[in-house]
Amino acid sequence: MKYLLPGIFLLFQLYGIAQSTNGRATDSVPRAATQDKKPAEPADPYRLDYKDVYENMHYNQPLRPQVHYTPVSGQIADATGLVRYKGKYHLFYMFDEWSKQRRDNKGWGHATSDDCIFWEQQPPVTNSVIDNRPGSGSGIVDWNNTLGLRTGVEKTMVIFYTDYGRGVCIAFSNDAGKTWIRHRKNPVLPGREGTRDPNVFWYKPDQSWRMVIYEQPGFSFYKSTNLTDWQFLSKMDGFFECPDFMQMPVDGKEDNKRWVLIDGNGAYYIGDFDGVKFTPASKKQFLGPETLLNNSGGHANYYTKDIYATQAWKQSYEGDGPFYQLAFMMIKGAPTHNRTWSQQLIFPVELTLKTINREIKLCRNPIDAVKQLRYDGKYWTDIVLKPAVNPLEKIKGDVFEIIADIDLEKAQELVFDIRGEKAVYNTAAKELRFMEDKMALQPVNNRIKLRFIIDRNSVEIYANQGEVTSTRLFYPDPSNRSLGLTSTGECRIEKMELYRLESVWLKREQELGYRRDAGNEDK
Repeated sequence: MKYLLPGIFLLFQLYGIAQSTNGRATDSVPRAATQDKKPAEPADPYRLDYKDVYENMHYNQPLRPQVHYTPVSGQIADATGLVRYKGKYHLFYMFDEWSKQRRDNKGWGHATSDDCIFWEQQPPVTNSVIDNRPGSGSGIVDWNNTLGLRTGVEKTMVIFYTDYGRGVCIAFSNDAGKTWIRHRKNPVLPGREGTRDPNVFWYKPDQSWRMVIYEQPGFSFYKSTNLTDWQFLSKMDGFFECPDFMQMPVDGKEDNKRWVLIDGNGAYYIGDFDGVKFTPASKKQFLGPETLLNNSGGHANYYTKDIYATQAWKQSYEGDGPFYQLAFMMIKGAPTHNRTWSQQLIFPVELTLKTINREIKLCRNPIDAVKQLRYDGKYWTDIVLKPAVNPLEKIKGDVFEIIADIDLEKAQELVFDIRGEKAVYNTAAKELRFMEDKMALQPVNNRIKLRFIIDRNSVEIYANQGEVTSTRLFYPDPSNRSLGLTSTGECRIEKMELYRLESVWLKREQELGYRRDAGNEDK
């Protein structure tokens, strides 16, 4: 392995140190936003050292995820501004490129992909100073040229972000997302304390725009016909941060759709939206374990302990699917590790509404593009699993996908051992446990289906039709690369598939001048 000299120039390009073409304004930014003097803050104790970053311009560190998105260095948080244009997926995310926490360089990072699997990191599009350490928001394509800013063949792309000094602001791009310009009318919705995370979408029935935004202590709806002037419509209390809102078919039927309103912590309602007010038609439901697990913000987290702030891509003018969702995995507390990157995003999942036991559920499953990463597959069909028998005993490694359909028969417990961490299904309690997560899981005809995406430092579990999920960070003993599947009492593996997953970063590492040692990957 060796680094090539061009890597240093790519690093400068990657991080947008020279941002002369990025973040311009059509008119001057109000002076109060940039020139007010503030008390000096102490130095960032988590700031990254340039030499350490340069020496780690690759994705092959021991705990670096291989199939989950991370920037090459720096701290990542909320996925935001997710929009697709001309087949290209644009991922924005809360980011500090030179620290293990978001502070002095907080802004929006940017990456692009053709398939939500292989990503190319782009220069940041906002920054800490001009945009007052901006917060989350959303992205759209201005299909009808509502802003009147289209100048060429490309439609205008627009991002809405939280400027904590002014309110909701927008930036736009007329070159398919390569460069971004702040709008002269910012802020388009003046802010106040406790207002953030605008999510903008097209409302087809009256051909205008809507915004759902967190305004403490709930979500508010606004309407606009020009994207710069917004009229208040209604409000629902009892929500917290990072709203997502979409209309989805039930069981794949386009003539039977429901609106889904998702909270930052994973609580969601299914209901109806008349363009002014959302009316829940179901009780509050959850995407993960129904246990009150406090995240760093001190409020209940219903996804699972390590996931927060989901958002789905806006795929088209119609607001239809597929509904691909991202979120970030949170490290609680101070970043005490010595890595040059911090935190990561989940593996992209597709959202669907399915009727399960006569109740409509929001389900999450890995996107089909994961199949591009599979190799060295192993298959089991119709075999009896007896106590002390482990069909995975000879398999060693750290990055896998496992899909299992199991008839529980007489088993009391079913145990998947993932490098020392155990996912346990208890048949009497009808409960799946993994680390601190406890999830009610009803068998179907005495069978359960479990799917795992296993990376170097994370495990994601999708159960049955994806109505129960768990996403957890973990830090296994590097010497433990084993997998296991055992049972207490006999059960039957109807079908099980296991695949190794190839790193999504191999091409990018080559571009950065890095080569992995031969034999580095598991065979």
